[in-house]
Amino acid sequence: GGGSMAGQPGQMDEHAVMAQFKQQLDVEFAQEFFNTVRDKCVDMCITRPGSSFTKSEQQCLAQCVARYQDATQVVGKSVLEAMGVGMNR
Repeated sequence: GGGSMAGQPGQMDEHAVMAQFKQQLDVEFAQEFFNTVRDKCVDMCITRPGSSFTKSEQQCLAQCVARYQDATQVVGKSVLEAMGVGMNR
């Protein structure tokens, strides 16, 4: 006969599952954020591609990225709240 094992493989801790889920979302989200910012901000700010950015291009990129970061935090927080996942800090 087989004895029962503590911590059955099929029974994962709910917190561990949520942590793993959040980590996966973070990775996918970071990749999507990077791709979006790269595409949108470069299209908007870089008028003449070259080996380096002009000062105005650098400022435009910095402002564009900051806007996307702000918007992303607002949206992300709303989504997590809607899912019932608190963002306690």
